[in-house]
Amino acid sequence: MTIRQEKRKASQKRKCRGNPGTFYRAFPSKKEDTTGKEAEELKRLLALMMVVAATAVLLACTKGGDRKDGEEGTGPEPQHAGADTMTLRVVGDAADGTLILAGETEVYTLPLDGLTLYLDGGSIDASQVESGMSAEVWYTGGVQETNPARFAQVVAVSFLREADPRYDLCGLYLQVLEDLWNADDGLNGGAELVSVDLSKAPDGLTAGEKAAIAYAFAQKHGVQGLTMTFDELREEGYLTGEKLEDGSTVYSFTNGLLFTVTPEETQDNGASVCFSAGKWRSPLGAYHFTKCTASRGDSGWEYSVGAELIS
Repeated sequence: MTIRQEKRKASQKRKCRGNPGTFYRAFPSKKEDTTGKEAEELKRLLALMMVVAATAVLLACTKGGDRKDGEEGTGPEPQHAGADTMTLRVVGDAADGTLILAGETEVYTLPLDGLTLYLDGGSIDASQVESGMSAEVWYTGGVQETNPARFAQVVAVSFLREADPRYDLCGLYLQVLEDLWNADDGLNGGAELVSVDLSKAPDGLTAGEKAAIAYAFAQKHGVQGLTMTFDELREEGYLTGEKLEDGSTVYSFTNGLLFTVTPEETQDNGASVCFSAGKWRSPLGAYHFTKCTASRGDSGWEYSVGAELIS
């Protein structure tokens, strides 16, 4: 072997070395004939490389691109794994841009502007949030001790619809309260307070849900909300008493209204809720819905009133 041949051989060896894992294809020199078999193999290799590149682009778009509302996604867990979480009940429809949320005992408010919202793993906007949904709030910085309570910093909220057809009892009772407010609305004049007594309401609302209903209802009508019974209002001095000739005392709520929901006889249909409801201001100023039956369908709650009474 000549000196020139040894140098050419060493040069070829250096060119074949590279970074570990790097693939090099040795092409024939100009002096060698490229056969049809080798040309066909090169075409197949190039085609395979194009397929791999196209697949990588499609996968990147699927994982990192923007998702449309309702499309499947990862939800908040991976990107907010370090945040605290709290699961609450949505009360009302957040029409004013602020969610009212109920816990076991507390009420929370949550402005939705700028928040990332999820439903079933996909992103949604605030118009798709429904009363009764379960809301998992991802937050940092703790909870502020205000009334209602507020989260210091919310990073995302994930919503869930429940399978139980009666899950949105808060929505049902808010509708009943609103209908009572509109019935004989002359009773409402000058009211500065509303007390919503749900202590006996059917199907076991939590203390937080009862308080959230009263808060949402009062906020809608621009009055102060309470959750006291008749006896509690009397004992706390909210009611005005008047003694009669026979020695008895009658009471009136001069600057407020007392709303109540009480159970009626339960029917066999497990999806139904049977109740009576009323608003009261004085012995001669009250309105009642009696023998009501409610059921929830695909479009929400509907209820019928057996009779309406006025005094």
